[in-house]
This record gives sequence, structure tokens and C-alpha cells, in this order.
Amino acid sequence: MEKGFNEITAEFLDYLKINKNYSAHTLISYRNDLNGFIEFLRDSGINDDKYEGNIASLIEQADLGMLKSFIAGLSDPFRQGSKYSKKTISRKISALKSFYKFLLKKKYVEKNYAASLVFPKTEKRLPSYLTESEMDKLLGKKYFSELNILDKAVIELFYSTGIRLSELINLKLSNVNFRAKTVKVFGKGSKERIVPFGEQALTALKNYLQIRQISNTNNLDFLFVNNAGKKLYPMFVNRIIRKNLSRVTELKKKSPHILRHTFATHLLDNGADIRAVKELLGHESLSTTQVYTHVTPEKLKKAYKQAHPRA
Repeated sequence: MEKGFNEITAEFLDYLKINKNYSAHTLISYRNDLNGFIEFLRDSGINDDKYEGNIASLIEQADLGMLKSFIAGLSDPFRQGSKYSKKTISRKISALKSFYKFLLKKKYVEKNYAASLVFPKTEKRLPSYLTESEMDKLLGKKYFSELNILDKAVIELFYSTGIRLSELINLKLSNVNFRAKTVKVFGKGSKERIVPFGEQALTALKNYLQIRQISNTNNLDFLFVNNAGKKLYPMFVNRIIRKNLSRVTELKKKSPHILRHTFATHLLDNGADIRAVKELLGHESLSTTQVYTHVTPEKLKKAYKQAHPRA
């Protein structure tokens, strides 16, 4: 008996989780994207109940023209529920491209219509980041006593390494080389990289380890655990960052990724080679890292004072 859509979707998501190391957040988004696609097929007259026993028969009804109609509908202001941003539409296209590529690889279909889909042009926004003075204020002596030991260690490691939220919460104690001051990180696609961290982060981690043995009642190997002895979860870490960044910045978005942006911006502002920053961030392409080469007001003022005769 042929596999049905739900079974194939579950197999696809398991493949992304195990082989591509996709985050739980991305997997949930992709599942919703594919469910939305099937709803579109239903509305278009394709009865998926009829094809439930044959995934190829169902999916192959969605030729390139139908796929383009689905994508066009996402941005149609006259269609209910279609007010999606270009970024969200791009993710939905990525979900379809990945799904069809998987189907073709597994020989569930004979043709990958999604390969011809084109991403919408999006405006590249400059990444939000904290200034060096804001980071100094957050991690300086005045606020140190107000930060609990876990918060301090998490923020210091984020800022010192630029690692992603998923990478931080999945760090094992065995991934940290305290002598060399490096962490072994498993990023997107399970790609491994070694990232150094600074003296301040080392001190914060050592202070945290003194209380970790008390909290780690479940004997987990994860570097960071909560008071219940469990691995940190994304919302918990987001609350830590939002609470502490609110004290030093007016930025609307206050997330762990802001510290990743801050890490990259400060490195480049202080003369780091962009190729080195690319490797530290775990980027596939240099063009992804180039978004951090924006000219900051501080750099403009510095250049003006150094170069203008009457500065």
C-alpha cells in the first residue's frame, strides 16, 4: 500500500531533523506550510481523500502552474488569510522546494515542479545590534550584581561567540574546552565548528559551574540547565535576554539573535576579517556575512574626526 500524505510529511520532517539538524521551530513552520499547501489543493478541487493511498498521484496534480498560483495567493490582498510578508513567503517556498526535492530523492514523484519557483525580492534590512557602550553597561560592574549567575553566563557566551540560540541550549559540557577557551558547536546541517570565547565569558562560565552541580539533579551533560535540573528551552532563554536587554537598549526586538548581530558587528567594526567572521558565525556564504558590513554612526564619526581638517 502506498504511503499517504501525513505519513510522507512525517518522514520528511524526520529527515530534516536527523539529517539536516533543522530546529524545532523550523520543523513546526514547515509542517504548517505544507498543511497550508494541501488546503490549497483541496480548495482547487483536488480531493486528497481520493489520493490518500498514493502520494505521487496527489502531489503530481500540483504542477508548476498550480504551485505558482499557491504562492501568488499568499500575497493577494483580496484573498482571506493571505497577508504574508515576503520573508514568510520565502520560507514557504523553501518548504515546498525541500519537500519536492525529498519526494524526488525518495522516488515518490518523477518530477520536481517546485525547483522552478522563484523567491520574492526582499529588501535587505540592516541587522539590529547593541552598541559597545550598551554591552559595557549590561556586563559592567554596576549591573553584575543584578544579573544572576546563569543570566550572566548565557549573555557572556552569546556575546563572546555569536552562536545561535539552538546551538547554545544544545551545548554539552564536553563541548567546552576551558583550557583553550573554545566551544565545539554543531550548527545547521550538523556542521561542526570551533568557536573561541573570551576571558570574561570564561570567568562567567566558571562561576556558573559552581552552582550547576547543585541544579543538575538529573546528571545531564548539557552545559546549561535550569533550577529543575532540565535542559534550557528556547522561551526560557528568550526571557533571560529580553529581561536584561530591556535595561540597556530601546531596540524593539530583544532576542538572542540580537547578541549574534552584535557579536558580528563589533568584530567587523574593530577590524576583523570578514572571512574569519563568516567561519565564526557558521555561514555558508560570504554574502550572508556581508550584511554586517553596514557603516555604523560610530565608524562615521571616527572616520570624520580622523580625516576632516576641521573636525
